[in-house]
Amino acid sequence: MYKVHAVNCQQYAQRSVNNMADVILMVVLSIQQNWLGVGDQLADVRKNKADSKFLWGNKGKTYRYLQTHKHKMYSQVMAVINSKKNDTEKAQSLMKIFLRVDGLGVPKAGFACQLTAGLVGCMDVHNIKMYNLDLKAFSLSQNPKTIKGLEANAKKILAYIELCHEYGTENLWDSWCSFLATKSPKWQDGNHVSEVHYTYLTGEYSNVEM
Repeated sequence: MYKVHAVNCQQYAQRSVNNMADVILMVVLSIQQNWLGVGDQLADVRKNKADSKFLWGNKGKTYRYLQTHKHKMYSQVMAVINSKKNDTEKAQSLMKIFLRVDGLGVPKAGFACQLTAGLVGCMDVHNIKMYNLDLKAFSLSQNPKTIKGLEANAKKILAYIELCHEYGTENLWDSWCSFLATKSPKWQDGNHVSEVHYTYLTGEYSNVEM
């Protein structure tokens, strides 16, 4: 699953500015939403842009951020991916970039890293329960005003990266897809869940209806 669909997503994201923006948009649209409906939501945003009904709350801020900063973000992300840094260093740099995006917290920034560079991963509510984790351990202070606060945030981000890499980015992807497939008869199997990560982006998905 990961070796095909996640790699396809990574190649898609790295291909162009707008592709990467679409990947980040898909990540944000998935927040507090059933994964079954994210493809249709992404299609609606592409059609209606800022007027899409799915850009509620901070998601509207995300869309505006991406439209303003997508070229700079793409340049920064690609510079990190092509650098000689090790995986942990790359992940730290990428997390900083994605955490600047309005609407992204640590788990979803990790998802963005996974989809664009094959690093980190998304410890969402399902994985938190599966691995018996405390999400509060990765909650960042908003706008920390002291060096101590900044250092605390950096330590939490590093701890999250190390946790994901300990479990394995590929393993997190495959286990999540297999688990989610058991939650609805609309999923054919884990491979189907994995596949739509890519086909949502290309618009080629099928057999996923709410």
